[in-house]
Amino acid sequence: MARKYTKYPLVEAAIQRSPLPRLWTVTIVAGVLLLLLILMAYFDGILSKLFDWSELRYVLFFIFFITYVLAVYPFMMRSREQAVLAFGPLLSLKDDASNKIVADVTKPNRPREWIIFIVTIAVFIGGFIQPWTLDWTSGYFWLTVYFVITVTIVYGLLGWLIYDTLLGIVRISRLSRQDLKLDILDTEMLVPVARWSLGISLVFVGLITLSTIAMWEIMLDWRTITGFVITICITLVIFFLSMWGAHRAMSEVKKNKLATIKRHMSAISSEVDERMALDNFSGTQELSSNMAVLVNYQRLVQEAPTWPFNAGIVRRLLVSVLTPGLVYLLKILSQAGIQFG
Repeated sequence: MARKYTKYPLVEAAIQRSPLPRLWTVTIVAGVLLLLLILMAYFDGILSKLFDWSELRYVLFFIFFITYVLAVYPFMMRSREQAVLAFGPLLSLKDDASNKIVADVTKPNRPREWIIFIVTIAVFIGGFIQPWTLDWTSGYFWLTVYFVITVTIVYGLLGWLIYDTLLGIVRISRLSRQDLKLDILDTEMLVPVARWSLGISLVFVGLITLSTIAMWEIMLDWRTITGFVITICITLVIFFLSMWGAHRAMSEVKKNKLATIKRHMSAISSEVDERMALDNFSGTQELSSNMAVLVNYQRLVQEAPTWPFNAGIVRRLLVSVLTPGLVYLLKILSQAGIQFG
């Protein structure tokens, strides 16, 4: 029974084990996390003063983070599958061999997933959180336990999500290095790769927005602003990096096509020169017509894009990148209003 879940990545396999619909499962997970938070406050005897706890907004962010990843990951997985399937008709292989390559690209590596999950937790907990340095006698013992557990899950999920994203980028890049039957004037078949890249960027933009909402006192700190700008830049890098393999394949096809056109144009030019040297202009009209066709064809190829995205995808990317910036600005304005109001 457990074997059927091995074809899914780690988080998706966990969701698939639930007999309930996905929406119900994610909602129940969020509800249980909130109920546990209230229960821990009750055990500490501060239920009525829970909103005075300085770490509350961070714990709520952790709950939203976990819920967000569980909710959006299926869309990431499906968009990646569509990107992989887009290469099927382009592979110069028989159907069985093509299907095998596609299946290998989408197959998860469960031991490696668990290793990444655990190592990320160890690195972040040991290097940043350091539970042994926390104040366990401040009257928030159970809430502190809850804080450590939730932040552990968050760091594990973050490490796994980054690994899963990079794994998809590497595997699709390998597909792009296959002998593809690409038509540089008709690259719509690779648009699913751009949609997958956009989906990845939107997920990380969502995480940036959630973290921006969770911050408060340090909004105007130069380190916070620098980190925010770097994170946005990384999101843009992920968008283009995930399409780099497709871009390289399209660029190679375009380069080869232009070289072929140039070779034919040079052959026609040489033939015209030979006839002119002999004062023989018979057949030059046909050569001129062929040259005109090649010139027009060369222009079309030169204007052909070498990235699989279209204008609509670029617009959605720009809007999504501006969203956390708008949230950041609103937080700064609201903070300034509170300070000077």
